[in-house]
Amino acid sequence: MTVIKADNDTWTAQLGDLGRDGARTVVFFCSSNGQRPYRVAEVPAERFSSQEDLARLPENELRALFGETTSMGAPRSYD
Repeated sequence: MTVIKADNDTWTAQLGDLGRDGARTVVFFCSSNGQRPYRVAEVPAERFSSQEDLARLPENELRALFGETTSMGAPRSYD
């Protein structure tokens, strides 16, 4: 599954590029409202090597991942 309903909108998850320290990005795009910014989370690269790995996630895990996202890739805090 790569599509979820969250925050009153429909979001599609797409596996992104390799990032820092063995992490990979997951980008959530809002498909129901073009005015919403995309949201980004990081996942372990060894667990997610392809879009199919992301598609196999159960809905509850995808929702949890969405809950960890930051809007447009901006950090939640600067600590």
